[in-house]
Amino acid sequence: MNIEEAKRIPLEDYLRQMGFSPVRQHGDCIWYCSPFREEKTPSFKVSTSRNL
Repeated sequence: MNIEEAKRIPLEDYLRQMGFSPVRQHGDCIWYCSPFREEKTPSFKVSTSRNL
């Protein structure tokens, strides 16, 4: 797999496969709780339109 192929993988699908569930969705932004610490308010944002 090269970098261009990796960039085409939707982050939302990858995170779901890794066991992360979104906390909320607003427009094209999906919010997750940080995978690096315990938190109650989601701070990790994924833009589905930009795949970032």
